[in-house]
Amino acid sequence: MTHLQSSAGAARPITAQQAYIIEIGETQVGLVNRRADERHFTFISASSAFRALEGHRFATPVAAELAARQLARPHRN
Repeated sequence: MTHLQSSAGAARPITAQQAYIIEIGETQVGLVNRRADERHFTFISASSAFRALEGHRFATPVAAELAARQLARPHRN
């Protein structure tokens, strides 16, 4: 998981944002982000295989990564 952090320009009130890239192996499957005024991280899909998680909200980036890993597992019949 890679951490990215940015903030708004100095002319406006500063609103920090946290973003984490979600990776499985060498593949970037999406990212989660949240603004300082939000409690949860929102998943943004980088691959159609993970579109089912698009817009889902997670308490932590690790929870989002676990959900992505579970979605990536082959289903057993």
